[in-house]
Amino acid sequence: MKKKIISIFVSMLLFVTVASVTGTEIVDKNEVNTEAYPNQMPNDAPWDLLFSFDLEVASGALGNAGSEMDDDGNFYSTRWAANLIHQYDTSGTMTKEFSIAGASGLRDLAYDGTNFYGGAAAGTIWEMDFDSETLVSTITGSFQSRAIAYNDDSDTLFCSNWADPVWEIDMTGAIVNTINLGTTTSTYGFAYENVGTDPYLWVFDQTVGATGTIYQWDLNAGAYTGFTYNVGNDFPTTAGIAGGLFFTNAYDPSLWTIGGLLQGTPDMMFVYELGFSNAPPNTPSTPSGPDDGITGAEYTFTTSADDPELDQVYYWFDWDDGTNSGWVGPYNSGETGSASHAWDDAGDYEVTVKAKDTNNGESDWSDPHIITIVAGPILDVGIITGGLFKVSVKLKNTGATTATGVQWSINLEGGAFIGKETTGTDDIPAGGEITVTSGLIIGFGATTVTVTAEIPEMSDTRTQDGFVLLFFIKVNPGGGI
Repeated sequence: MKKKIISIFVSMLLFVTVASVTGTEIVDKNEVNTEAYPNQMPNDAPWDLLFSFDLEVASGALGNAGSEMDDDGNFYSTRWAANLIHQYDTSGTMTKEFSIAGASGLRDLAYDGTNFYGGAAAGTIWEMDFDSETLVSTITGSFQSRAIAYNDDSDTLFCSNWADPVWEIDMTGAIVNTINLGTTTSTYGFAYENVGTDPYLWVFDQTVGATGTIYQWDLNAGAYTGFTYNVGNDFPTTAGIAGGLFFTNAYDPSLWTIGGLLQGTPDMMFVYELGFSNAPPNTPSTPSGPDDGITGAEYTFTTSADDPELDQVYYWFDWDDGTNSGWVGPYNSGETGSASHAWDDAGDYEVTVKAKDTNNGESDWSDPHIITIVAGPILDVGIITGGLFKVSVKLKNTGATTATGVQWSINLEGGAFIGKETTGTDDIPAGGEITVTSGLIIGFGATTVTVTAEIPEMSDTRTQDGFVLLFFIKVNPGGGI
């Protein structure tokens, strides 16, 4: 197969007629393939061809092989026959042509956000700075590198050559994993994706009996997903030979796209839509709130998180007692959100929070805020008793901490025309009680006596029926609630 493809390239160089094709941006037409794109958010129609341009026209010659796109949306191609690297803008116009001293015969390219990587179908990979046009480092080992992709999760490289296994190597050249793709025969381009639930390796292959075809390989399952596309069908005038490959949202920040280079007559750079792009919110700040509290008291915690696309965000607070706030919001990106909670039991609790945006992208959990909860005061209003001119009642605190600033009131509804209400404020120690007494009461008739004791954490109330006979108040002990 290798000899066959080399002979095709030779034929192209000898007999090609230069086509006057310029960069073509294609409006999203939503008619190519309605199959759902695995691992992604809702999408229009994967494999809509968004953009393509003729590399022979743009670069001045055939022999382009590898491809990549940087974070600024610049396209790159390698011309292995001349050791040249080309940079193009988003219109498909070449903006720079250069070579890297020490690197030769480059095929596919990989990009780590700063530097580029590429090999020449042998056991050497060059790390290159395309801005300064210099060689950064040389990675060697017992691998072959024609197709290449950078794994930004583990800082490793995937590489392969034709039908060889896929080698995952670290930056010293040591092989850390080997993958057998099985059915692919002439692999030329790789791209790495991990923007959803599972990581994938995209494979651009020159399958026997078919033109350049892109396959999606599930790295966790160790199998193809069945999500595939024959690029050659969209460019019937070319030889349809697989070249470099890249996965990015740099072409259109609202979309995840797969792009690459189809070698032929002419060589074509292409970009296809896959699904809507959405970066989740950044990890929220550690919840801000009190460090200490008591049972039954409600405490408020706040946080904030920025969203890369400035989407509105929701916050979800976990109270570490088996309950949570649910999603609260939405708030503008970076705006402070809050939720409140009361704990029933004493203990140390780790309050954490995560964020999601309006496109359901979820952040990681924040660092915890630890709050120590101790048993709080528990108020109990005792039986109300009557007597001459006054009524009285015992207020108890059956909790483990002092009830500070207990606000109490004694109210008579009906019967009394003097002393209808008496109020006061007292502290009640843990396990203690106090007796509170009304002011002077004078009246005549049936009455209802209500006593309330309240602190911020809780309150208790008792009501009993009674009768006021001038200066004597009789309270029915069985009439309390």
